[in-house]
Amino acid sequence: MMVIPADLPALVAPVAWMLGTWEGWGMLAGPDALSRGDGDGAAEDSPVVEEIRGEVVGNQMRLVTRVYAGASSTPIDPTWDAASGLSAISKGDLVSEETLYVSVAPSDAPLPPPGQYSPREFAATSASTQGHAAVWNGVSVGPRVQMVSDAIALGEGTQRLVHLGRMFGLVAGEFMWTQERTLDGEQEASVEISGRLMRTAQASTESGEPIDGIDDSEGGFLV
Repeated sequence: MMVIPADLPALVAPVAWMLGTWEGWGMLAGPDALSRGDGDGAAEDSPVVEEIRGEVVGNQMRLVTRVYAGASSTPIDPTWDAASGLSAISKGDLVSEETLYVSVAPSDAPLPPPGQYSPREFAATSASTQGHAAVWNGVSVGPRVQMVSDAIALGEGTQRLVHLGRMFGLVAGEFMWTQERTLDGEQEASVEISGRLMRTAQASTESGEPIDGIDDSEGGFLV
């Protein structure tokens, strides 16, 4: 049974599984896919290398996501795990960086039975080098997170986003995520980016105690 560190803020515990350093790969969807230099103008998906760092900041979680251009000498296999993708895809220039602050709402609900999780609502704010900031609403249920934003501030020259949606999940020890968006004038959301990452460094509390978060292979701890 996993133990929650004594000095881990209670309002960070529901998202503690996201803490630490994660590295992996993903796909950036066309028409935002990075140019392949072939001149045919095709809006194909392109590989990217991704880094995510989750840290405790007071009673909040700070999540910094960096996306880099990727190049692979072999055809992309969508079944690659994080390690396989990183070994096949070389990291290029930084494409984007986002900082997200997550604030989980307090709850006095009783803890659920072992192996079950109670939904926890949270709010978040983010800012990106792509020129937009957003206010998010979300729900965390164990090692699964869903969040949406319809309150998006845009810088000059930025694509006119009207909606963002994001999902995070822990699957077989890997950090999986996708983001969808809706542009002004579009009727339906489309997937913008996806990722699959492995933990490369554990987070710790101020006392130096490691934060494991939820271990989905053993039932994890209750938050």
